[in-house]
Amino acid sequence: MNSIKEGIQTNFMRLLVVLAFVLVCTGIYFAGELAYGQIFRKSIKREVFQERVFAEITRMNKVIEAVQKTPQDLAYIFEFHNTSEAEMKILLNSMLFNNEELFGGAIAFEPYSYQKDSLYYSRYVYRLGDSVVFTNLDDPQYDYFNKDWYLIPKTMQKPAWSEPYYDEGGGNSLMSTYSVPFYRYDGNRETFNGIVTVDVSIEWLTNAVESMGKLLNANVLLISENGTVISAPQKEWIYNQTIYTLASEMKIPALRRVGRDLKEGNSGIEEIEEFMGQKEWVIFYSPIKASNWGLILLLPEGELLKIKKNI
Repeated sequence: MNSIKEGIQTNFMRLLVVLAFVLVCTGIYFAGELAYGQIFRKSIKREVFQERVFAEITRMNKVIEAVQKTPQDLAYIFEFHNTSEAEMKILLNSMLFNNEELFGGAIAFEPYSYQKDSLYYSRYVYRLGDSVVFTNLDDPQYDYFNKDWYLIPKTMQKPAWSEPYYDEGGGNSLMSTYSVPFYRYDGNRETFNGIVTVDVSIEWLTNAVESMGKLLNANVLLISENGTVISAPQKEWIYNQTIYTLASEMKIPALRRVGRDLKEGNSGIEEIEEFMGQKEWVIFYSPIKASNWGLILLLPEGELLKIKKNI
């Protein structure tokens, strides 16, 4: 009788062990399914947001390409046509009239190449309120030959965007300049003859980036090829910080990696533990090919998870 009772107890204990094992395995399975589902949903949300980021970058690329086309067309004219000052004024004025995003533009010649007795010869047009001002940059104290917007494309022999700068003595505004060199062919060889520029105000760029930030509900930074902050929600960063100084001051090494990756022309995603006093952020970044600038979007993880797939 005791052996029967002991056998029942043993079988009962075995059943309890089996049931416990089944319950534990079931719990582990569902926990794994839940974790996998969360990771999968998070991955989908990131892909959806990244698609939206790329769509905005494509749009900005088109705008910048349109900006660049204007001085390229003018450079072609100056290479093959000896323009009068009156024609120069018409061309520069029409440039602003047809491109609302432009702040100003200039034509600047090499020494004595436009007028035989003029070391400096440059004409500049820019917006002042609702008016357009036509002036010159011939002042020796301004010395446009040694300005980055003139010297860098001349030396590199190709178009280039300048780092953000305050153009004192020119447009007297914080701006970035796109410069296109032009040449003259004398029948034997081609010689450098001058620079055509367009200026984009940092205010315009900031407005464009801010509208993107509102659309995507994200903090958006625009940085130059060398990492200088061109636009950011934090106005004090503009022109005063680089992505590398921010990485150092805010103790966010991921920002330094982002800066280096953008300089190499790469896109990507990074995670950071804290930004601006808030925990758990995701960084989306991608280069703007037209200008070699970089766009960086920072989004709290919680906001990312609210994104709907069909948006």
